[in-house]
Amino acid sequence: MIPIAGLSMGIHDYQYDIIDSFFEMFEYSEVKKGNVKMNLSVEKQETMYVFTFNSKGFVQLVCDRCGDEYEQMIESTDVLFLKYGLEYQEESDDVIVITKEQGEFDVSSLIYEYIILSLPVHRTHSDISQCNQEVIDYLENNEPQKEDIDPRWNCLKDFKANNDN
Repeated sequence: MIPIAGLSMGIHDYQYDIIDSFFEMFEYSEVKKGNVKMNLSVEKQETMYVFTFNSKGFVQLVCDRCGDEYEQMIESTDVLFLKYGLEYQEESDDVIVITKEQGEFDVSSLIYEYIILSLPVHRTHSDISQCNQEVIDYLENNEPQKEDIDPRWNCLKDFKANNDN
């Protein structure tokens, strides 16, 4: 929680060590372990706050190629604008409106979200030689089994062929 009520004008810095216990708070998280340094800079301006999240570290993921766990390095910078309004709402991905009565702002879900968004789409070891070689050998030496097509679908092939003319 960041105490925003009574925060003086200017920049205020916070540091967080994001470790395994943080990821355990998120029940369905694909990340269960990690060590990420999160530096949060909060700039209070006249009418809003500018939150800058800088993260650097690693999380443990499951390799899409071999299924073994590996350490994925992450690094990101994300900016969020917090401004006052009549009721809480998320105006966009990077703008949140809060009420004047709100004295603290919980950043834990944002920290989690920014870490998850920094993950690569393809989650694999950086080099195939680091993968579980038994799995790689199996994948390279075994062709997928071709399934027989249900004969009831054959009439649809004829139907398509007749309508293509």
